[in-house]
Amino acid sequence: MAQGGQDGLRITDEFNFQVFWATHGKRITVAVVAVAVIGIGLLYRQHQTNEQVELAADRLASATDVTSLEQIARDFPGSTTAGNALSRLADFYFRSGKYTEAAGTYERIEKEIPSYPLMDSVKLSHAALVEAQGNLAGAKDQYQQVINFFPNSYVANAAKMGLARCMEALGQKKEARQVYEEVLAAGQNSPWFTQAYLQWVVLSRDMPPETAPQPSTKPASAPSQGSLPMPSFPTAP
Repeated sequence: MAQGGQDGLRITDEFNFQVFWATHGKRITVAVVAVAVIGIGLLYRQHQTNEQVELAADRLASATDVTSLEQIARDFPGSTTAGNALSRLADFYFRSGKYTEAAGTYERIEKEIPSYPLMDSVKLSHAALVEAQGNLAGAKDQYQQVINFFPNSYVANAAKMGLARCMEALGQKKEARQVYEEVLAAGQNSPWFTQAYLQWVVLSRDMPPETAPQPSTKPASAPSQGSLPMPSFPTAP
């Protein structure tokens, strides 16, 4: 009797798939279809993105003039590709002596693509442009900003060299020599080591050595009548 009761309980507790599917099957089907549609959509979007990236890279590689670079920047706004196109455009203006156009393009990258991966290089080029325009004080400030914002970047020592050049031209030779010493501290593997060393030698040679004040050898004069008398010391008995 007890065995029969256990068999009945087992049969009752067994999972009835037909009943479960009749109750929940429709919702499960809808959910599975929705997940599949989302997955397909993501895959399609990723495929489209990859195609756009490849297309942008091909167009950038074949761009050789201002018009084509500007068009790439407009077609892929805010992207790394647009940043690369504008960076090449700014460098072209810089080399051509069109400093106003170059400065505007560098500023455009900083404003429109703040997450551009090569922003440190853009800011360094912008500082060099300001230096080339003869604005040494402004270039000095911009080089210092590059050093402060990107202390571990590969452009940090290049910015220090620019900073030292501006300081030297502004007559701040002691400060310039200290910056050159910072570049030298990076080691001989630095591409700037030799130039920094030569500039440091020149500044060290031109600057007068810092000497300590020498003690006066002028003999002490006798006290005048109006002066205080020298104190008397007791003599040993």
